[in-house]
Amino acid sequence: MTECGIKSENVRLLGRMDAAQDPICLDWTGSGFEVNFRGGELWAELEATADAPDMWAAACVDGYPVARFMVEKARRWYPLVHGMDKTLSRTVTLMKETQCMPFAPEATVKVHGLRHDGELLPLPEPALRIEFIGDSLTSAEGALAPKDNTEWIPLWFTACGNYSHYACRELNAERRVLSQSGHGVCWDYLGNAEGNMADDYGLIVGRLKGEAAESRGCRKPYDFAAWKADVVCIRLLSNDVGGMKRLEKAEELTPALIDGAAGFIKKVRSCNPEAHIIWILPGSHSMPEIGVAAVERCRAEGMQKLSCFTLPDYGPDELGARSHPNAAYNERAGRILAGEIRKLTAR
Repeated sequence: MTECGIKSENVRLLGRMDAAQDPICLDWTGSGFEVNFRGGELWAELEATADAPDMWAAACVDGYPVARFMVEKARRWYPLVHGMDKTLSRTVTLMKETQCMPFAPEATVKVHGLRHDGELLPLPEPALRIEFIGDSLTSAEGALAPKDNTEWIPLWFTACGNYSHYACRELNAERRVLSQSGHGVCWDYLGNAEGNMADDYGLIVGRLKGEAAESRGCRKPYDFAAWKADVVCIRLLSNDVGGMKRLEKAEELTPALIDGAAGFIKKVRSCNPEAHIIWILPGSHSMPEIGVAAVERCRAEGMQKLSCFTLPDYGPDELGARSHPNAAYNERAGRILAGEIRKLTAR
């Protein structure tokens, strides 16, 4: 067996992270690494840094999940694939299933190295690079849970049962995901302005604060030029609308929400000057016209490569935990979104 560091040749790091760190730290949903591996078995040395909340990870072969496990608070080896034909090569991906948790900024997953019995071959370039910005729908909260489950626990979050994963699998695309349950573009589901995804967009992991987060580079400026997104998908507003309805100020706050959404589109454009920006509208019960108004304002001001997109609402047979859509709906939504991205990019 051969051991190598996580920053070895032919290892592609996935997601926003401070790549100067050693070991690397996985915070955002879907962050991890992938390799083009020829051999029979591949292991990763991982370590969770806190007893709670639980940090879950998944291994995929050519985009299809083969293993899912909780990372322990101890440095140990985990098998990603085992017993495979040693003469064949395949893409093996390790991804963090659990979103980052602002209430526990010390909790992360460290990746120390790899162990294998074969070789790591050069990886082909992805056809597209896609960034996803969203809330619990983009963290796929509850997607793996039984219908009507009411538990808010890390076990039910998933990066490989997530619409963004299915879309990127269809498109042979690499993704980066910034998603946080309960957050919005201007405020969270309670109407608190702190719970927004816009303010810290320019940082590596802006949702995490404090000494532990800073020590692993979360608060550093993000280098947009180092990973140029071809497409940026924004799926926000559900929590903003829920918050202003909860405060019984929907009519009063709607203009401010349109302003905030338009302002965020402009920030995303300034950071990603060549990307197609797609605002994935919230469900029909969450005032999608607000997103349409923000996009139309930016387009009227001359912004190009900007559009809205509507995914179908999910019904009672497509629910997982806490009224969130299950993995089957996420797969359907991912395929639909992939079709739209394919039209926009001609890929």
